[in-house]
Amino acid sequence: MQPALESLLGKQTNGLSTNSVSQLKQQWEEEYDQWRKFDLSTRRYAYI
Repeated sequence: MQPALESLLGKQTNGLSTNSVSQLKQQWEEEYDQWRKFDLSTRRYAYI
């Protein structure tokens, strides 16, 4: 698990416990759900 965390979060992952990773995962899932449900129909975006 430690090598995967280092590749995602950098070298400062030595103090992360399983509980910390679980909490981070839950927070990221909540943020992703909010982002996924964001209504883009009221805005205009330019893209290339």
